[in-house]
Amino acid sequence: MVDFDYERWAAMLHRAYFIDWAFVFFLLAGFIQLTHMNPFFSMFTLDDPSIQHPYATTERVTSINGVIYTTVIGVGIIVLFTPLLHRRNPNMLHVLNVSLLSLALSVILTEFATEMFKNMIGRLRPDFLARCLPAPGTPLHELVGIEVCTNPNLQVLYDGFRSTPSGHSSNGWAGFGWLAAWIAGQLKVFHPGTELFRTMLALIPLFGAALIGISRIEDYRHHITDILFGGILGSLIAWYSYRKYFPHLGKRNCNMPHAAPEFPAFYGREPVVETDYYDSLDDMEAAKAEYSD
Repeated sequence: MVDFDYERWAAMLHRAYFIDWAFVFFLLAGFIQLTHMNPFFSMFTLDDPSIQHPYATTERVTSINGVIYTTVIGVGIIVLFTPLLHRRNPNMLHVLNVSLLSLALSVILTEFATEMFKNMIGRLRPDFLARCLPAPGTPLHELVGIEVCTNPNLQVLYDGFRSTPSGHSSNGWAGFGWLAAWIAGQLKVFHPGTELFRTMLALIPLFGAALIGISRIEDYRHHITDILFGGILGSLIAWYSYRKYFPHLGKRNCNMPHAAPEFPAFYGREPVVETDYYDSLDDMEAAKAEYSD
């Protein structure tokens, strides 16, 4: 009977960021659970002009299209161009794995945070009254609650309380904002002498994120503040997710993610790994020598 080498497999899974991937899927499960929870039902008045817009049955950017734009396009660019940009790099698979992980963290963490805020805040969408269909005789100038609504479609009605922040805007900036940073890093756009067209390529995703947010205002699905809130939320998470795995865009090797971590030692000090946080290669080699003694 062949002994199973637990330590070898554990080290391999650790270098592949198995725990990080598991956490991303845990966030995904949490996001799905949040989508099935009822939001906070805010009170409202029928004479509030901010919630009197019509309900658009056809959206310029549907939820499915939003996922395709911000996630599928990013994954496709990573899968197609990583082998080209790193064709001579023996760590190409590490770059591919880390890039996909970083993008997944950005999008799914943003979706989780957005849905949590939506349910907690319970702000009314601009088209809320068209969703509510208030009962005849409801007072115009008094605060009323969801009990005056007659729409039998509860999914449409409850979704009217999920205006803040905009999920399309936050997801757009989480996906396209991350992709802009990744392209900038891979093409080294902040290095001296870099051609202008590389910078333009990195900016294209940002325009896409902005257009997605604007479409939600045109469809009367969100207030402008919802769009801004979602954009800031998605941008912050995108930048965190990118910088967690990749160095600063001004670094010489900004196109390379941080080195794969070694399996943590069970006895004593943490292992020394090859990152760009040492002042010189000599310092890094000295740290490795000290650890191996």
